Amino acid sequence: MTKTCPRCGKTFECVHSIDCWCVKVKLNDATKAYLKEHYSDCVCKDCLEEINGK
Repeated sequence: MTKTCPRCGKTFECVHSIDCWCVKVKLNDATKAYLKEHYSDCVCKDCLEEINGK
């Protein structure tokens, strides 16, 4: 499914399964809480990696 990142506006593919690229990104609890608080949908790989690196 093609989605638009709510953070940067870039389009990306979301698979919504264990095969999705996002499953491989390790998120700490603070990052998970931030994402849940600020976004109601998936963010793109670049944004997820940037948020996760903060």
